[in-house]
Amino acid sequence: MNLVKKVLKSRPAIAFAASFLVTMLIFAAFGYAPFGLKSVAGADANIQYLDLFAYLKDVLAGKNSATYTMSALLGGDEVATFAYYLMSPLNLLVVFFQKSQLPIFYDILLALNLSLSASCMAIFLKHRFPKITGKFQLFLTISIACSMVFNWYTGLINIIFSAIWLVVEEILYLYEGSYELKALFKRLGGYLSAVFLGLALSAFIFFPNYVSLKSGARSTFDWDLLKPDLINNPFTVIGKLGLNVMSDSTNVSLYCGSIVVIAVFALFFSKELTARFKTIMALLGLGMLLLFYWQPANFAFSLFKLVDSYWSRYSYLGIFILIFMAGIFFSQVKDKVQPLFYGTAAYLTIFIIQNWKNLTSKGVVYTVLSTVLTAGLLIFYEKAGKKGMQKVALLALAGLLLTEFAYNAKKLWATYKDDYKVAKVDEFAAYSSQQEKQIAALKRYDPGAYRVSQTSTRLKLRLNLTAAYNEGLAYNYWPIASYVSSQDPKQLKFLESVGYRSAAQRVTIVNTSVLGADSLLGVKYVLTGQVLPGLEKTALPAANGKSVYRNPYALPLAFSSQNDVNNPVFTGNPFAYQEAAYSQLLGKKVTLYKRVAYKKTVQAGKVTYVLNSKDKRNPLYGNLPWSQAGDNVLEINGKVLSNYAGWLSPSVFFIPVQKRTRVTLKTKTPNAYQAQFYQLDLQKLAKASQEIQAKAIKQISFKGPRITFTAIGKKGKTSYAYLEVPVKSGWKATNNGKKAEISSYLGTFMKFKLKPGVNKIQLTYTIPKLKLGSLISGLAALVLLLVAFWPKIGQRSRK
Repeated sequence: MNLVKKVLKSRPAIAFAASFLVTMLIFAAFGYAPFGLKSVAGADANIQYLDLFAYLKDVLAGKNSATYTMSALLGGDEVATFAYYLMSPLNLLVVFFQKSQLPIFYDILLALNLSLSASCMAIFLKHRFPKITGKFQLFLTISIACSMVFNWYTGLINIIFSAIWLVVEEILYLYEGSYELKALFKRLGGYLSAVFLGLALSAFIFFPNYVSLKSGARSTFDWDLLKPDLINNPFTVIGKLGLNVMSDSTNVSLYCGSIVVIAVFALFFSKELTARFKTIMALLGLGMLLLFYWQPANFAFSLFKLVDSYWSRYSYLGIFILIFMAGIFFSQVKDKVQPLFYGTAAYLTIFIIQNWKNLTSKGVVYTVLSTVLTAGLLIFYEKAGKKGMQKVALLALAGLLLTEFAYNAKKLWATYKDDYKVAKVDEFAAYSSQQEKQIAALKRYDPGAYRVSQTSTRLKLRLNLTAAYNEGLAYNYWPIASYVSSQDPKQLKFLESVGYRSAAQRVTIVNTSVLGADSLLGVKYVLTGQVLPGLEKTALPAANGKSVYRNPYALPLAFSSQNDVNNPVFTGNPFAYQEAAYSQLLGKKVTLYKRVAYKKTVQAGKVTYVLNSKDKRNPLYGNLPWSQAGDNVLEINGKVLSNYAGWLSPSVFFIPVQKRTRVTLKTKTPNAYQAQFYQLDLQKLAKASQEIQAKAIKQISFKGPRITFTAIGKKGKTSYAYLEVPVKSGWKATNNGKKAEISSYLGTFMKFKLKPGVNKIQLTYTIPKLKLGSLISGLAALVLLLVAFWPKIGQRSRK
């Protein structure tokens, strides 16, 4: 009981509770979940995280695999996804929520994370030591290990910053006069050993993640960004310290409450602090600015990659420094009244000058008003002689800060409400429950192995585009689309070759059904609200405006052949590539598409193609490879289809045939496109597909990281087994119990050379470097335990 009381009275516990309560009050006030129908899950939280949490829920329930899954893109391990998105222990709370309740879960998760951040900052402020001790080194080791395990990206950022902070602390020790060279080397050695041991503790996830990232689509560093330039004038940051401001490509927003900003400026007007100490603080502030405005530092803290969204992802480090400086003011300055007055005046003068052109905007007005009121309450508190009046001032200050934070939170949470919609609790619940039921019904209807595609998702953005491409992971089916930060480059290249382009090496764009490509990929069912030639509507119930259509031309995911299939060369024409792929699979020249003639006219601001086809039985497709991206609008027969040649726009698109079939592109660069229009011959596709379907391997089992199948090899002739599962270094194969070689076809999938007679092939997937990383982590944990308990062991031995 005493321990409980002690915890409840501790500053970290109070900080956690207060932050959680404040966040919940803000949620309740503005109608956010769990109190309302809105959610703060906007942008990537809506596009990616909600679906990834649904995937995590299935993994924890044993319904999907973290080792290897066919639910992401064309299949692969999700170690990089887990390491980047899902390793926080708080995410385990997802087991207490249904998939339809994930926006509510996200809001509560955000509140918990914010509260933990406040609690950890309270711990730092309370327990900051005058010198680095052995106890601190243990704490640093565990902090680094946890940071790397929970999210390697911020973990590496934190490690880089810890080295900088070590220098800051050493400078402060030098100022205090308690500085010895021997002690310096001891502290430096302790720091390096703590970092090394922390990294070793995280090796079980970091090593496999490193291997996955190294083979990913974005594995190279953008060294061309390393230039000794300033991104902008660093001192413009003062004008960005106010309310309703977000970071952009040239400026960082370090808003953390007016009380912090006032204290930082007031510090420099205190007569109690020496000029030398103020110089150190000024250099610390300047160094903080350079972290964001000096290109090499920005490049390093962006982990040597181009950041083209969510700028200044490490801005929390700048906020940390500001709070640290404010902590110095409140803890070391006794006479605060005059410094608060002059500090407030100095800050507001610079802030108003830098925002002179937007002086009447609400953000600027409210910032000035809140800053003046906050400073007034702080000064009133300092001058009040009675404790009762001080309590009144503190309550008023707390109310003001709560109002300030609430206003700022509301504005920032509303930032993505237009293009990247914020999740709505009721809409998400309705879509999610319907999608779960539809996929479950499809699996009962056809329990076999196949891929599923869809032409729309729960999220519709501007001009009918979408970015919610992780529904395969969310609802546990095998898709041909995905959106995560680490993709398999071979899979992306192959999908682009057949007509499904990728954007920023992160996302595959699948918002139509390219029947020749879908059949090649083994897409047996398509969820769509469109009537597409060649697809057969099933009796399964519709959901979310999408019916279930069967693709009778879908190739089996495993088949045998005497043809030695390799990798056709992609020359920029996805229709020609599809034909080349089918030709290799069949061992003969196959022509599936017919080029469609067109008449092109160019007018001001648009280019129009009138197509020469009256055939409505066979699907007609277009592709306009571009040499210059743009914010263009694609219209089919007078109706807007989507944006084209821009972010999230497709390459190949379906064209309904009419009496006068027209494709119009509204663009400022009509000569930047090379038109490709082709019509698929369904009879020829049927003949080609049936020939391969007749060679399907039926005795096959997919169980997460283990695949088994039996194939018959022809006597006297070389035979091959083809498996539409991507080649990955973690796969090991045996044929009749003996090691078998895995080769590739179409640059992506698995190929096996068969022996005459029965071939029982078993594939097992293990995450590369997982065993080595786990061994290192285990040894590091042992070392940490020895370091922690060695003093006690020594004491017992001396007794």
